[in-house]
Amino acid sequence: MMEDRIERIRITTRGYEVSPRGFIAPAQFLRYVEHIRWRTIAHSDKIPAREFMRIGVIRAQKLDVFEDVSFDVELEITMWLSRIGKTSLDFSHEVLRVSDGALIARSSATVVTLDSNRRPAAIEPSAQNYVLARPGTVIERLDGAAPAGAFEHPIVVRPSDEDMQGHVNHARYADFVEDTRLLCARAGGYGASSGDFEVPARSLTLSYDEEARVGDPFRAYTYPSTAAPGTIDFLLVKGDGRITTRARVGLFPIVRPDGEGDPR
Repeated sequence: MMEDRIERIRITTRGYEVSPRGFIAPAQFLRYVEHIRWRTIAHSDKIPAREFMRIGVIRAQKLDVFEDVSFDVELEITMWLSRIGKTSLDFSHEVLRVSDGALIARSSATVVTLDSNRRPAAIEPSAQNYVLARPGTVIERLDGAAPAGAFEHPIVVRPSDEDMQGHVNHARYADFVEDTRLLCARAGGYGASSGDFEVPARSLTLSYDEEARVGDPFRAYTYPSTAAPGTIDFLLVKGDGRITTRARVGLFPIVRPDGEGDPR
């Protein structure tokens, strides 16, 4: 049965998780779904990931936010295995409000599986037994270079930015991106309509090309995207010019699958 292959946890949002706008920020949603992934990989009968993978690192992820929530809201986080490749797999997630079952957010993450030498490792074919075909978020491919004159922001990587794997935690990149976006907007870096770029993010895509650690010189570049109106692109670059992360933020409200629009 489908329910036998869906992980679920419940959490209550806390005041210290709320952004200055009074709502849960994109990075915090990514931490919620990371929590269920870690717990599932460590021990799960529904998705016994330890049977078909050893170590995994996030290669890309996408978050869509349909409705803002503040603190003291009970949420149910669900997760299922949505795709299996040769050396990568996708976990998909939904964030539901417990009081009325409303879909608050969706997320998908592509995980590359590694062996003990941290090289891509083949996934056991038995993993296909746990894949579910359910509606989810599609992770778009990001590419391109920053144009001349793109807004530039230096970033200091702190020890607290690293996780137990010894590199900058993936959700911290979402903080870097959002900080850069707001600083750029307030400095007029997006042009005459920069104020329009300060509204809450409705979607966030992150693609990780290189790891970053404490001590790495690090700069973020941002500019309006040519992919679609109301989207912004980002490059996070090391001092030697290597791109660590690409990102895209979408600012237009997203219609939920149930047909309801953004309530703002």
